[in-house]
Amino acid sequence: MTATATPSLFTLEGQPTWGRATLLDEKDGKLVLFFEHGGRRVFVKSQVKGLQAVQLSDDEARAVNARLRGKHPQGGAARKSAKAARPLAAVYPSFDAQVRWFETFFPGGFAGEKFVAEERGAPEVKGKKGYKTAAIKLAQEQLSPERLASATPEETYAVAKKLLAFTNLVFPIEGPVPFATMKEEDRAGFVTALGELLHGEGPHGPRFEKFADSVRISDAAGNARKVSWPLATLLQALYAPTQHTFVKPTVFEQQALILNLTADKHGRVTSAVYEGFLDVARKTSERLVAAGHVPRDLMDVYSFIWRSHKEKPAA
Repeated sequence: MTATATPSLFTLEGQPTWGRATLLDEKDGKLVLFFEHGGRRVFVKSQVKGLQAVQLSDDEARAVNARLRGKHPQGGAARKSAKAARPLAAVYPSFDAQVRWFETFFPGGFAGEKFVAEERGAPEVKGKKGYKTAAIKLAQEQLSPERLASATPEETYAVAKKLLAFTNLVFPIEGPVPFATMKEEDRAGFVTALGELLHGEGPHGPRFEKFADSVRISDAAGNARKVSWPLATLLQALYAPTQHTFVKPTVFEQQALILNLTADKHGRVTSAVYEGFLDVARKTSERLVAAGHVPRDLMDVYSFIWRSHKEKPAA
């Protein structure tokens, strides 16, 4: 297999039902391919037999590669393994059962003492002990149009870094730790994209994707690392919690099953996939209100989704 300007596609002679494949990775003597119907497969390069290049036009090859890698406008899970593609089972048999769990676990619902203490944080409490309430207040103060206009890129970058670590919403390994690897020369572009995301005009989608692309981070070896869903969605969710949701893809996919919606935890960080997650949050909010529980915003809705899946509900 030789590198060409057009990404190559392959078929495996012994597995014709797997369909065509795109090469995801090639290192340490191994090939990682993703097949149309066979999912993600790993081969020892020196031992794989019957791998044949598919002859297509340049445009056709690019189109198929884009679809397989999840870049098609309709989205999709490019790296989902055959195991991950198995049908999922909802944690709760119905939304009503999920609400009953919530009412039992958090007496008084969103306004109850337990929920405020464990999830929301009291308005009068300052600093990290104020939890999500304090984080939202900090974001709205420090990421306002006026503050962004007066602050230097380094000051805004420092605020973003502080917000990522302010609560336990984002795990350190997927938020504060990789975010700290952003090079100084990339921070001005990140701050500009953040300002456009929060305060720009026009459709949200292009602004969201530009922001996600601006988060240029690396792993421990110094290799470029893709932005995670929590890292991509936290800042806008804190600044505008009534409009946007914070995303943990695994539990949002599970929540979608309960509501008979579709959300893909393997989906790339794109605006189309985000809209699916946002729809899950909004529909959950609507159902909560109908059940007599009024969340303050979509951050409360996220807490409802997260805790109801994180805890182990009774059979």
